[in-house]
Amino acid sequence: MTHPRTVAMAGVLTAGIGMGVVASTLKIADGTHTVLDTTLSTTTGFLFLLAGAVAHVRRTSNPIGLLIALAGLALFTEDLQFADEPLVHTAGLALSAASSPVIAHLVLAFPHGKLRSRSERVLAFSAYAVVFGSAVLGLLVNDDPQNLAAVAASPEAEQLVKRLLELVGALIGGGVVVVLLYRWLTGRLPQRRLLSPVLAIAVVGAVSTTVGNALGSGHPFSEPLLDVYRISFCLWPLTFLIGVLRARVGNAEMIRLLLERDGTGLAALVQDDEVWKDSRSIDALNAAAGLVLDNQRLAAELEERLVEVQASRARIVAAADDERRRVERDLHDGAQQRLVSVVLLLRMAERRLGDELTPAVATLLRSTIDELQATVTELRELARGLRPAILTEAGLIPAVRSLLDRVPLTVDLAGEDVPRLSGAVEATAYFVVSEAVTNALKHARAGEVRVCIRVEDDGLRVDVHDDGTGTADIGGGSGLHGLRDRVRALGGELTVASDPGSGTTVSAVIPLDG
Repeated sequence: MTHPRTVAMAGVLTAGIGMGVVASTLKIADGTHTVLDTTLSTTTGFLFLLAGAVAHVRRTSNPIGLLIALAGLALFTEDLQFADEPLVHTAGLALSAASSPVIAHLVLAFPHGKLRSRSERVLAFSAYAVVFGSAVLGLLVNDDPQNLAAVAASPEAEQLVKRLLELVGALIGGGVVVVLLYRWLTGRLPQRRLLSPVLAIAVVGAVSTTVGNALGSGHPFSEPLLDVYRISFCLWPLTFLIGVLRARVGNAEMIRLLLERDGTGLAALVQDDEVWKDSRSIDALNAAAGLVLDNQRLAAELEERLVEVQASRARIVAAADDERRRVERDLHDGAQQRLVSVVLLLRMAERRLGDELTPAVATLLRSTIDELQATVTELRELARGLRPAILTEAGLIPAVRSLLDRVPLTVDLAGEDVPRLSGAVEATAYFVVSEAVTNALKHARAGEVRVCIRVEDDGLRVDVHDDGTGTADIGGGSGLHGLRDRVRALGGELTVASDPGSGTTVSAVIPLDG
C-alpha cells in the first residue's frame, strides 16, 4: 500500500514541475527580468523540488522532504503575478510571497520535520499569518488594473502594507536565524554538521537583504547585495540536499560510537531525534540492540550456571565431609575396636600361659601384641586425620591447637576470638593449617611456624607462615592444589607466597556462609 505522504509528494512534484515551466515562461515573456534573475529563480525552484524528492526517498516517514518540495512549488507560484490573464494575475498577487512562510517553516523543522518547541510553532504560525494576511490587505488596496480583488485602491495604503510586511518579515526572519543559531550552539556534533550549511546561507541571506533594504534602492551597493541574496537563496536547497546526503554519515558515526563505547560492549542505545533517521541506520541500531540483549541473556545464563556449579561444589564438599565422618566412625567403632579386643585377648593369654610358653613362643606373642598395638595407633592417627573428633566437639581453634601440640616445632597461634562456624568452613580451615604445617615440617626444614586465624568482612582468613627454605609451589603437589579446589568450592581462594630464603605463607579466605 502506497504511503499517503508519497501520494502527496507525487502531487507536489507534478504541480511543481508544471508550475516551474509556467513561471519561467511568464518571466521571460514579461521582459522586465534579467537573464540572471530568471535563471536563478527557476534553478532555485527546481533544486527545492529535487532536494525534496531525494529527502522523501531517503526517509518516507519524515515530512521534511514534503516541506522542501512545497518550498519549490510556492516559489514558482509567486511568478503567476506576471500573467496577463486577470484571474491568474490576481492569484499571483495573493501568492507574491508564498515561499517565505514555507521556507521559514522548513528551516525551523529541519531535519526531523517537526516543530518541537513553542517558539518554533509561534514563529511558523506568525510567518503564515503575516504573509497571507498582508497579501489579502494588499489585494484590497492594490491599484493594479488587472487586480480583480481591489476594493479601495490606494497607492499610499499599498506602500504602507508593503513596508509593514517587510518589517514584520525581517523580525520573523531574525527570529528564525536566532532559533537556528541556538540549536547549532546547543546541539551535538552530528546536528551541527547538518545545520551548519543551512545556518550559513540563512545568515548570509539575512545580512544581505537587511543591509540592502537599509541602504535603499538608489544606493550603488543595493543591487550587488540583492544579487548576493539571490545567489545564496539559490544555494539554499543545495544545503538541504547536502544535509540529506550527509545524514547517513551522521547516523553511521553515532552507531560506531555506541558500538565502540566501553570495551565490554554496549551499555545503552540512544535515539537522537536531531540526527536524520535513515532506515538502514535504524536497522543497524536494532541489530546492535539485539546483540546487547543476547549478550545480557547469555551473561545471565552463565551467572546462573556459575551459581549452580558453586552450589554443587559446596554440596560435594559437604558430602565428602559426611563421608569422612562416616569412615571415622566405622574405623573407631569397627576395625579399631576389634583390634583393641584382639590385643586384650592376647595379653590375657600371655598372663595365663606365661609359665607354660616356650621362650620362642613368648617372644612371638610379644611381637604380635606390639605390632597390633602399633596398628591401633596408626589407625587412630588415620581416623584423626580424616576429621578429628575435637573439631566437631570443640571447634576450630581447639582442634588446631591440638594439632600444633604434636608438632616438633616452635609454634605461635593467634585466633582466640574465632566463633563456631559451619562444619564445612571449620573443616576446610583445619585442613589448610594441617597441610601447611605438614609441608613446613617435611619439606621446608622450618624451625618456627606462625598461625593466624581471624574473622574478617570477606570471611574467615587463615594465614600459616614458616621460616623454611621457601620452595613451596601450589602446582607442585596434590596437597595444596587439592586444598585450593576445596577452598574455591566454598567460594573462597587459597594463595601461596614462597620466596627462596624467606619462608612460605599459605593464605586462605573462606566465606562464612560457605
